Order: sequence, then structure tokens, then C-alpha cells
Amino acid sequence: MNTNLSHTNQELVLKLKEGSSEAFQELYDRYGKRIHQFSIGYLKRTQEAEEIVQEVFLKIWNVREELTSDKSLDSYIFTIAKNAILNTIRKSKNEQLYLNYSKLHPGKNILLDEELDFNELERAYKQSIEQLSPKRKTIFLLSREKNLSNAEIAAQLGISVKTVENQMTSALAQIKKELLSAGFSGLVFFELFL
Repeated sequence: MNTNLSHTNQELVLKLKEGSSEAFQELYDRYGKRIHQFSIGYLKRTQEAEEIVQEVFLKIWNVREELTSDKSLDSYIFTIAKNAILNTIRKSKNEQLYLNYSKLHPGKNILLDEELDFNELERAYKQSIEQLSPKRKTIFLLSREKNLSNAEIAAQLGISVKTVENQMTSALAQIKKELLSAGFSGLVFFELFL
């Protein structure tokens, strides 16, 4: 382990782009504990915080060739961490909402084996996203997975905010229809995915 953390962030980015494992280790040494503490603050569980740290550094390694030294590395790393935390919270919240709903409404057109049911619901949900047209799917994923606003999506894709709104409305209607045809109630859909 390199204990001499002497490179600037710009130098680290340049070395990472070259595939330097030493630069990656230095980056981990510099940010790992901070990301872990940041994650613990939101998630409250050590295991989930450790998973966030792994996810952040895996993503950085996978996109290392696309990194630019002119942007704030701090901001970039903590944006990745924030998005990973939000996804973890959303998944946990969705699963808990579904389990609560299934307990309160045991006969409401939903399956009853709780863990299996949530996995089945999540699988059906992901499958319904795959059925969306490419443009609609892109807009939907930017909204739900990247947490971008309609205005941010419109700017990124070079389309109007109204087009984004229309595409989101259509995507949600199509996903709801797919989930209903798979045997899940509309109420589950709206509680979990809106």
C-alpha cells in the first residue's frame, strides 16, 4: 500500500486513464473512508456502506478512460456515491413498501411469498422497461435511475420539456399496463415506482 499520498487529483486522473493500479490504490486510500462515512450517514448500516464504497470504485475503474482532469474529482466521486446511496434507499424502500402492502392486502391480486414476490415484481418491472421504445426508455431511465429533472433530461437530449413529460407519462402508463397483465395491482405500481 502506498502511504505517500502526494499526487494531485489531476495527476491521479491522468495516471488512472493510463490504467495505473497504484493511482487507483492512492485514490482509494484518499477517498474510501470518506465515502464509507458519507454512506453510513444515510444508510446507517455498515454492510450497505461498504457495498457503496465498492460500487463507487468499481465504477471509477470502469470509466477511468473517460475521466477528465479539468473537473472536480471530489464532486465526481461524491456524485457517484450519492446516486448509489439513492438507488440503495429506493430499492430498500420499494421492497419494504411492497412487503407492507402484501401484508395489509393479502388478497389484492398480488402474489404472497414476500421475498420471491418482490423479486418477481422487480423482474417484471425491469422487463417492462425493456419493452419501451428506445427514446422512451432513455428518458425513463434518466429520470428514475439518474434522478435527472425533466428540464435536465430535455437539455441533455436536445428536446423540449413537454416532450420529456409526454414520454414519461406514456412510459408510466405502458409499464403499469405490463405489470397489471403480469398480475400485479395498479396500487402496488404507484406505491413502488412513482
